[in-house]
Amino acid sequence: MTDRRNTPHIVVSGRLPPPMDGMSRVTALVLDRLRNRGPVEATVEVADLSPGWNGGGLRYHAAKAMRVLLAGLRLAAGATIPGRRFYMPVDSGLGIFYTAALAGTARLFGYERTLHHHSFATISKPTWRMSLLTRLAGTDCMHVLLCPAMQARFQALYPAAKTAMSVSNAIFTPPVPRPRHGKSGPLRIGHLSNLCAEKGLDTLFTLLRALRSEGVDVKLVLAGPGLGRMDNALVAAGLVAFDGDVEYRGPVDDDAKAAFYRDIDVFVFPTRYRNEAQPLVLFEAMAAGVPVLAYDRGCIGSDIPRPGLVPQDRDFIQAVLPALRLWAKDRDALALASEQAHARARAAHEAGHSGMDALLDRIAGPLPEAAGPAVRPKRAMG
Repeated sequence: MTDRRNTPHIVVSGRLPPPMDGMSRVTALVLDRLRNRGPVEATVEVADLSPGWNGGGLRYHAAKAMRVLLAGLRLAAGATIPGRRFYMPVDSGLGIFYTAALAGTARLFGYERTLHHHSFATISKPTWRMSLLTRLAGTDCMHVLLCPAMQARFQALYPAAKTAMSVSNAIFTPPVPRPRHGKSGPLRIGHLSNLCAEKGLDTLFTLLRALRSEGVDVKLVLAGPGLGRMDNALVAAGLVAFDGDVEYRGPVDDDAKAAFYRDIDVFVFPTRYRNEAQPLVLFEAMAAGVPVLAYDRGCIGSDIPRPGLVPQDRDFIQAVLPALRLWAKDRDALALASEQAHARARAAHEAGHSGMDALLDRIAGPLPEAAGPAVRPKRAMG
């Protein structure tokens, strides 16, 4: 019979799909892993905070506040259950107040607490709201960040966050079995994101123009939705101005996304987005064996090989031109860069699994070790 005193009682509170976004995707993964964790029996309760859509306004916050209230009552109802544990992703913006309310409630009723951070917004610009959250959550609350650099900066900005660890989202991007190799023909530069100036859309066209002026045979392949009317107009203008050297595939997913990565030679990500955290597209590109060139923002400096990293104070185009010139004329060099990207993706994916296992140990307690052969203790040397 299971000893209920040693059985963890876990409350997972956060946004679950729909809608599907990075935060809800991670929360769903954590929930699935907790429910299917092997020999450790655990009671896992879910307090889904998602009203079913993202947004703001009175209707959204009324629905969200009601769900938060119900989650708080659920925490109170479990106050006498042994092994109480609480896991929650941290909301952004005004949503931090919802997280703070539930983290404080969990602390009040004696739950072990784990908060999972997915945004760089409160690191790029420290806020009193995050400071309030870390104080209400308590110094023994575990804060989970996306990479060691994010963890170090977070703890430096918010001294109440005494306990922290990092777990990479690379767990979502298993590498393809074999790295791809560059094909003959023009060098195909790819970019996939929400297409906008903050993600470097204008820089991509300037880069294409610079390469063409040097006689480099090159094409630009874009994918993803334009965020606004001006962004869509810029894509349309590029399709006309570059006379067939720009291809736009629109939003892609599943097979179309896999085909996008198969069809490009290098992934370029000149993001200027202040709150850039850990773009999954970089892991996806490297997992397909596509080398990456990107600005150093958020966790990007921890995630991609250093030769592809451009410091924020450098001109992006001048920094990446030498590599692109080389890869356009030397496909062996491109193949080597492809293998290096694939190796980095494989290492990141394995580290993501290790980090997720450590996170699950924190939430639910470690799995019991498999019994091995008895080992006689060594005699102490007298």
